[in-house]
Amino acid sequence: MDVVIAGGGMVGLTLGRLLRARGVEPVIIERMPEGAYVPRGYMLGFQGYEPLKEIGVLDEVWPAGREIAPQGTSAVAVCVDVGTVLHSLARDLPVMYGHSMTEMIFGPDGRVTGVVVEGPDGEVTIPSDLVVACDGVRSRTRDMAGMEAVFDRLPEGELSWMSGTPSETSFSMAYMRDGGHIGHLSWPEGSGGWRSCRRVGAEEALAPGLDAIKEMWARLLPDSRLGVEGLESIEQVRYSEPELLTTREWWRPGIVLIGDSAHFFGPETGISSGIGLGDAHALSEAIAQNRGDADAACRSYVIWRAPVVRPYEAMDPGRQRILVAGREPEPGPGEAWPPSD
Repeated sequence: MDVVIAGGGMVGLTLGRLLRARGVEPVIIERMPEGAYVPRGYMLGFQGYEPLKEIGVLDEVWPAGREIAPQGTSAVAVCVDVGTVLHSLARDLPVMYGHSMTEMIFGPDGRVTGVVVEGPDGEVTIPSDLVVACDGVRSRTRDMAGMEAVFDRLPEGELSWMSGTPSETSFSMAYMRDGGHIGHLSWPEGSGGWRSCRRVGAEEALAPGLDAIKEMWARLLPDSRLGVEGLESIEQVRYSEPELLTTREWWRPGIVLIGDSAHFFGPETGISSGIGLGDAHALSEAIAQNRGDADAACRSYVIWRAPVVRPYEAMDPGRQRILVAGREPEPGPGEAWPPSD
């Protein structure tokens, strides 16, 4: 089977290694230069243990991270620098870095039969039996195929930060009186935090200043104190307005969506990446069991994964807040952000 993987991030690289282990040599397309990534902590959830263990990456990256909620000899997740994982996945794996998909090729019956890719040496046409979209929430591959994506805005904004100082604990999260939440992650090289806040725009959300943000965070979530004290500039703090993503269909003849191209969860679930790695594991096995029939592989994939993923989509805490938007209780003392006058 000729497989083209659109996106050489965490999920795309994992799928590439899993397919190679099953005797399938995919073409992986990544628009970023080799080695480029946004430095940050990465929470590898238990859903991703098996695929990374199979390709020999889990035992390599685990010692470089911090365990989250260890229970005896196991932990529900490990927080590690994202570059450590990406470097391990990419090693010795052929990837077309610096290339972007510019066109999708359709057969007379509407089936996707290939892609046109542009890179430093011009355009190249790559025929395929199956294109796998692994290029994220705003997937161009999904859009080119005409597959609908449903974005649901959360009723709140999000304030987040990242510093180069590890916190005392690897993870903590707390809920506030109005149903909002505040949390933090820490890995050996740094820390990051997030909290829900009023949807007011970046200017108003950041207006109280860095010192006020640091005081608020350490007070509401004491476990994050060391990490948040490591903030040196307001540039390390970001305001955003998160959205949830669902797609009603995951495949059409010749193309399949996995990972963040197919679904994206709210920050409280902490499972988007782990679920994406599980997608890659299931798809690689479906392809191995249906080598001559991409459609059969995709049908098997959907049958296996829907019972796993769809309940998470339905029960996402953020989605529950969407349903009751406009009826939220008032925040508790000192919890509102930006602070009330």
